[in-house]
Amino acid sequence: MRIFTLTSLLFIGFSGFSQSNFDEQLPDKPIYTADIVDSVYGITLYEPLNMALAGDSVRMVNGYAAQNWIEDYYEDGTLLHKGYYIDGQLKVYKNYYPDGTLERKFVNVDGYRSKVTLYYPNGNIKSEVAYKDGSAQEWTDYFMNGNIEYYEEYHKSMMYHIAKRSYYKSGQAQSLFELVHKKKLNYTQNDFYSSGKKRVAGTLRYDKDAYDYYRTGKWIYFNESGNPIKEEQYQDGKLLKTNDF
Repeated sequence: MRIFTLTSLLFIGFSGFSQSNFDEQLPDKPIYTADIVDSVYGITLYEPLNMALAGDSVRMVNGYAAQNWIEDYYEDGTLLHKGYYIDGQLKVYKNYYPDGTLERKFVNVDGYRSKVTLYYPNGNIKSEVAYKDGSAQEWTDYFMNGNIEYYEEYHKSMMYHIAKRSYYKSGQAQSLFELVHKKKLNYTQNDFYSSGKKRVAGTLRYDKDAYDYYRTGKWIYFNESGNPIKEEQYQDGKLLKTNDF
């Protein structure tokens, strides 16, 4: 299962740009080549300017913090970036691949919520992330064919999950982690083979004091034919007994 995929994607690519003055990276009239697009992370040059995602850099123009709309271009004149700046930091922006296809768009919904959408070069959505106070609360990653690869959602308190789901490229579920009792914070987990047959099934609970999920009750393991092969019994994360079939 992929965890924090999009968070890693957004931050790994620009971890080396943490500084308060962005003059050296973005001169007044920058011109860029196509190699600015990373094959994995896309166009991350502007992320340090996004305060909503923990960016702490400031874009300067003629010695002053950038204000209003600014556009940057590839060397052939194709639009690379269009963003709205306040005091040198981005509030809304779009980046584009060299062929003009949208690479990502970022929007501030209000003072504490924001959303970013990333796209593959073929135009399909790559990831969608909703942020609350700079932390990813809900996001979805997609395969290039359009099928969902991973989904994760936190409770509005940001303390525990509502769901975590991963899928095979075919669209078949790979792992489903779901909140089933809101007060007791009990969860079910069901893992599957690529054939659709169940591989593992069990229950967990979230411990607010330990900030962790513990296995509880019965966990059953299955072979690829769908037959149970092992059973485990848990209490507060401790394995009590095992029974092989």
